[in-house]
Amino acid sequence: MSNHSLKNFFRQKPNVCPYCHVANHPRCLNMEGSKDSENNTIHVVMWRCGNEDCNRIILTQHIEDISGLKLSRFLDGTPKGPEWPKLIEEMKSGHPNDIDIMKGSRFIKTYLQSLVAENMGLDELAGMGYRKSIEYLVKDWAINLYPEKRNEIFNNWLDYVIKNFFQGELKEILLRATWLGNDQSHYNQLFQDYNIGDLKELIDLIVVDLDREHKKKQYIANIQKRK
Repeated sequence: MSNHSLKNFFRQKPNVCPYCHVANHPRCLNMEGSKDSENNTIHVVMWRCGNEDCNRIILTQHIEDISGLKLSRFLDGTPKGPEWPKLIEEMKSGHPNDIDIMKGSRFIKTYLQSLVAENMGLDELAGMGYRKSIEYLVKDWAINLYPEKRNEIFNNWLDYVIKNFFQGELKEILLRATWLGNDQSHYNQLFQDYNIGDLKELIDLIVVDLDREHKKKQYIANIQKRK
């Protein structure tokens, strides 16, 4: 298969640069394929980061099957993060006074840095990082829902934002993720039966719920009854 056709054959492309940690759409520069010991076709792909402030070269490994090229891992030693829904991938962060220069998701950036720390055995630091990522995710999403409340959301505690801007089971999951996250920052832990794995699972549930809520609202708004 030619390089030109392979460019349109990706099932999954890297969506966050492992260096600047900014969500973007890197440009494919080149790729080389080979067989591994199990006769799988493996492709090493060279990308250029789409963030103009970074613009670094990214190397990824992809596994080829009948449906395309699936991203296996980055080749810079960085562990592969979750496959973020488009809603989360495109979420922006910024200070209330800097609305015109909103930047890529600080949630994703902080989550991936925490993932690196965890994989290096720095579990004490990773736990605090995951807790911080929750705050970015919650506040950025609340601002997305209520832009007129931007300053109120930005300047209040996470607990306040959860209780005043979220409802139902999502609110309850957010509170529990915050409790476990706070536990990672305290000398005395109140939830000793739970660990970083549970905290990450709660974050996964939150991401799925936010994406589901967003999609439901989109369908309700865009599909109207016809006579």
